[in-house]
Amino acid sequence: MNRRSLLLLAIAAGTLATSLWVGRGVERDWSSAPPALQSILWPTARPVADFELSTQHDRAFSKIDLRGHWSLLYFGYLQCPDVCPTTLQTLRGVQKLLQADGDDPTRFVFVSVDPDNDTPARIGAYLSFFGDDLTGLSGNPQGLATLAGSLGVMYAEHVDTDGTRSMDHTTSIIVVDAQGRGVAALPGGQTPQAMVEQLRAVRGFVGEP
Repeated sequence: MNRRSLLLLAIAAGTLATSLWVGRGVERDWSSAPPALQSILWPTARPVADFELSTQHDRAFSKIDLRGHWSLLYFGYLQCPDVCPTTLQTLRGVQKLLQADGDDPTRFVFVSVDPDNDTPARIGAYLSFFGDDLTGLSGNPQGLATLAGSLGVMYAEHVDTDGTRSMDHTTSIIVVDAQGRGVAALPGGQTPQAMVEQLRAVRGFVGEP
């Protein structure tokens, strides 16, 4: 299956997951959310679909690993020249702020959208520059498409006229609650402190610790 097909599959899977969630009658009214939250909260929670990828330590990782705690997921790739390393540095700052306040159960996850090139070993070496507590995921393209699709994340290979290859991808940080549901997308390009404040506001509104 080529990358274009996987991208279309991811979009379709995300649409299906959202429609099923709404069909179950759990759509909530976001009108009571503060204006600042309305731009980042999703209209409905999106349950993470069944998927399996591998961590940088070659351990299996599935939707079960996204339950019981809040998680921040960022989709990128190792050859990304600027946005990805900048965002990971910001997430490292968020992690330090949360840990300093004793709020350390939050899991930080980097998901490679270029699994053909980003092996677990390479991801492990790359993430070591950003601390020891980041989880890196890679693996089969189908597993990636399933996870990305259920969270509305898009990605596609791009080749310039000179043959230079890159990956286009969603740059927001996806917030997954303790029930394993995507509930918000935090925009990149902000300070760690601003992101921490947004995360706490989302937690408070959703009503989970």
